[in-house]
Amino acid sequence: MTKKNIAVLIDWYLPGNKAGGPVKSVYSMLNLLKDEFNFFVITTDHDLGSSAPYKNVKSDKWVEYNGIPVYYISKTKLKSANILNVINGIKPDIVYLNSFWSYNFALLPLRFEKAGKLKADIVLAPRGMLGRGAMSIKPLKKKLFLSLIKFVNLHSKTIFHATTAEEQKEIHKVLKKAEVRIASNVNSAQLNDKRIIKKEPGELKLFYLSRIARVKNLHFALEVLGKLKVAGKITYDIYGSLEDKAYWKECEALIKKLSVNITVSYKGELSFEEVQPMVDKYHFLFLPTLNENFGHSIYETLMSACPVLISDTTPWNGVNDNYCGFSLALKDKDEWLNSLQFMLQTDSDIYDYMCQNCLIFMKEKTNSANDLKAYKELFA
Repeated sequence: MTKKNIAVLIDWYLPGNKAGGPVKSVYSMLNLLKDEFNFFVITTDHDLGSSAPYKNVKSDKWVEYNGIPVYYISKTKLKSANILNVINGIKPDIVYLNSFWSYNFALLPLRFEKAGKLKADIVLAPRGMLGRGAMSIKPLKKKLFLSLIKFVNLHSKTIFHATTAEEQKEIHKVLKKAEVRIASNVNSAQLNDKRIIKKEPGELKLFYLSRIARVKNLHFALEVLGKLKVAGKITYDIYGSLEDKAYWKECEALIKKLSVNITVSYKGELSFEEVQPMVDKYHFLFLPTLNENFGHSIYETLMSACPVLISDTTPWNGVNDNYCGFSLALKDKDEWLNSLQFMLQTDSDIYDYMCQNCLIFMKEKTNSANDLKAYKELFA
């Protein structure tokens, strides 16, 4: 059987990593399915928030990256006619979009398809952009834009890719008649049952791993830490791209107000390969995000046998019942304070038990034959 050609459009891709989860989602999907489909990635030649092109990457021509053809478009060539020519040049059976709002890599292709200039099926993965938390950022602007999209019936032939049943509901809330297919997110992280870290009562090593952006809710974590009035030594290390520098200044102001026994440090960005080794040094991930479509940082933390303290706006609420972390509502900071106090006083026996529960929980969540089947049906 002839394999389908799939054009994968995404604003940022490897070797960049500042855009976070969507890049990891696409990278992992390509690795899972590259024997089933002919993938061609079309993206920009620079990372999120950067004006400089990647080093050692040739722009405006097809090159190979990790065994996948990639076309890195330069800023001077990022124009509608050129984007259309690059897409049509591979004669795609399917065009796979990875944003709901992107002008160049979602809205333009949809307009091409509607105008008859693009003869391919469209599959669109919103990547959590229609979730309650994400929609709460600049809500008026998004509502107005949605009204325009509905008026012109832009998504009349679009197949939506939801990664969970909850995301399917989020899509239908915005577009009631949309065709939505579910295929779970995938991740290439491996289970780590060799992690060894000491946990003494009165000591707590926390980390944050995500973009520094309001939707990730770092300021909430810092506000909770500011209310924590207990003895003990707490460190909170922050990893991720400084996407919103104005927001980071707000966070820095909160950091300066913390008690002397709480040390918060920004540690910079990590490549995909550096994430799991970094997790080895900490007791818990502390990520009170407003919304996660999947939550790769949560997945990789749990796969590293490290418990989590997260909000209940992710697909990982099962950590509560499986005793490998805490998934809490954002409306009650007292719950967060109580959990932090428990985590601070936890001894090695209880902590090791939680770590083992992470592995048990995640053995059921790793990529399976069902994932492959779901993606085949998505691109059928």
